[in-house]
Amino acid sequence: MGVKGWTVVFKGERFQAEIVAAALVAEGLRAEVFGDNAYGVGINLTEARLMVPDEEAEVARRVIREAESKSAEDLEEGV
Repeated sequence: MGVKGWTVVFKGERFQAEIVAAALVAEGLRAEVFGDNAYGVGINLTEARLMVPDEEAEVARRVIREAESKSAEDLEEGV
């Protein structure tokens, strides 16, 4: 499902999407998480999509890449 004027920049579990959204908002971007909080047997209903306005998508992707890169460096250094 797409929303006109918004771009999906992250897909994953809802709690992950909420954390990424908080990081984007801290950077001054608008972010909305779309998904379901329900749980089902054999079906992962906790999948979510993180969307930002089209004009902020590239900046949001850069922020996400930089955060992932920093996390990987921290793991390598044992931080």
